[in-house]
Amino acid sequence: MWRKKTRRYPPARLIKLSAVVIILLSFFLFITGKFSPFIIKKIGIEKNNILCADDNQLINVSNLLERNLLFPHFKEVEKNLKEKFICIRNIDFSLSFSNEVKIKVYGRLPVASFLLLQNKEASASSALENIATPSAQQAGAAYLIDKEGVVFAKDIGAVNLPNIFLYDRTVSLGKRAVGNSENSLKILDGTKKLGLDIKISGIFDDILIIFSYPRVVFKLDGKIDMQLASLQLILTEAKINLRELEFIDLRFDKPLVRFAPKKK
Repeated sequence: MWRKKTRRYPPARLIKLSAVVIILLSFFLFITGKFSPFIIKKIGIEKNNILCADDNQLINVSNLLERNLLFPHFKEVEKNLKEKFICIRNIDFSLSFSNEVKIKVYGRLPVASFLLLQNKEASASSALENIATPSAQQAGAAYLIDKEGVVFAKDIGAVNLPNIFLYDRTVSLGKRAVGNSENSLKILDGTKKLGLDIKISGIFDDILIIFSYPRVVFKLDGKIDMQLASLQLILTEAKINLRELEFIDLRFDKPLVRFAPKKK
């Protein structure tokens, strides 16, 4: 009786076939992220000046655990973290072949504190040299602001920063300072480089007053660089002539300057 012959593969061919199946299966698991060596099992957090989030919060919002190690979509993760925690300025990611992702988070550094006045106390028509220096008792909320103009945290008084008093209902967490608020930061940075005390200042309408000695007045919607150049010239000439300055108003083409009486 005729019997159907069983087809037998040579050993070498069988080995090749098995290898192809294993490779295809491994490739499928790799692509779908089911192969454990390519699954994120651990997240390490390193924080620098982060005031608004702890390690667990950062890990949870990143949503990186159990993701494919080779397709982690870091740009998406960075976007989500920055939207959730406004105190974050930069994020660095690094991969490890031990199923770990390390996240270095860098916080925003405050350059000033915005103290919101509860009442609008002065206007451009006031005698500017007679406006009293504002105090924290006159202010309500206080916020930290960085060099990019981002209001990123409440000021709890832990850092000694320049205080900018203002009456502005548009200032709030997560927003970027614009207009007069933004220009005030540029002016304070330039004034500090000239050696003046910028610890206390105030925004009144379109005017910035620095309550230093001498008291200095700037026009916020004017040419800031030109005003700073005029201030530098005035300070230099006063130093050369051994004159003590009391008041400088830079709002005009020809600044108003008042000197202290000469000592007898």
